[in-house]
Amino acid sequence: MLTEALEGLAAAGGSAVVGAAATDAWNTARAGVARLLGRGDSGRERYAIERLDRTATEIEQAADGMRQQLRDKLRGRWTGRLEILLEEHPEAADELRELIERVRAELPRARESWVQNNTAEAGGIQYITQGGDINVGRGGRSGD
Repeated sequence: MLTEALEGLAAAGGSAVVGAAATDAWNTARAGVARLLGRGDSGRERYAIERLDRTATEIEQAADGMRQQLRDKLRGRWTGRLEILLEEHPEAADELRELIERVRAELPRARESWVQNNTAEAGGIQYITQGGDINVGRGGRSGD
């Protein structure tokens, strides 16, 4: 039975695999996970590569509305595979941890966006900006 820490590591690995699909980090994730699962057996490594490639293809071909649901399902599958790996080869934990860090470093940074809601009531006026300055009023010029 896995410790909670190893379960968390397997879950992070499953997230890294699915998160890397269709990104520049895919080759790193694909090669690293195949090597980990193969454990030196070229046949098992090829089989892992086939499964990884199916994962990437499924995600790429999924309809936009179904992509997140599919990612969740595939994340669970890869987490399960990595849990089995860690049960059978607990010494692989450090390798998996290093792979996750490399994959995360290659993933595109999340784009941040903000939403600002403003309401002017009873004839009120608002001057709003997201970035920069707004100077409202006379600005202190003489003669105004």
